[in-house]
Amino acid sequence: MLLQNDLGQMATVALSMHSKQPKRTMISLEKGYIEIMEYPRADKASIVDAAAGDRREICAGQAANALYYEMEDMEDAILSGNDSIMRLAQTKDVMDIMTKVRKDWNLKYPGEVW
Repeated sequence: MLLQNDLGQMATVALSMHSKQPKRTMISLEKGYIEIMEYPRADKASIVDAAAGDRREICAGQAANALYYEMEDMEDAILSGNDSIMRLAQTKDVMDIMTKVRKDWNLKYPGEVW
């Protein structure tokens, strides 16, 4: 998929259910890029200065605890009543995009009615 927002910023999304590929996110910027392997359960990211070729790695948390971190955030949101950390609007945006793509492809889940 090729996506573009109102500001003209673009993103590509590729997924294959039939081949083994790394789960990788690449965020390209004007002067460099950020690479995250094993996304969304990564525990490190590389920041690369494209002009100089410098690479810096940032590590945080442990990949094995990724679901625990998600559960902890959800628990905090529920207990505090602060649902802004759950980013529900962003989740809805992603689901709206995925639903539109499925409709464009005429891909329905079993029992789904549009």
